[in-house]
Amino acid sequence: MGVAEDRFAACLRMYRAKADMTQVELASKVGVDAQSIVNWEKGEYMPSLRTTVKLADELGVSIDQLAGR
Repeated sequence: MGVAEDRFAACLRMYRAKADMTQVELASKVGVDAQSIVNWEKGEYMPSLRTTVKLADELGVSIDQLAGR
């Protein structure tokens, strides 16, 4: 796991919590399974750009914010 993955994982967890959403709820809204959210929040994998855009939209943040920039 690299620095970018660590930052993304931490930001995804933080913004999901701020949005008061469970992993299951966020997964449903962006069209993925809950295990994907778990893996992204652990920094094990990174979502595609298309999915990152959906995540940012659902969480009400920019892609830069979600990436920790």
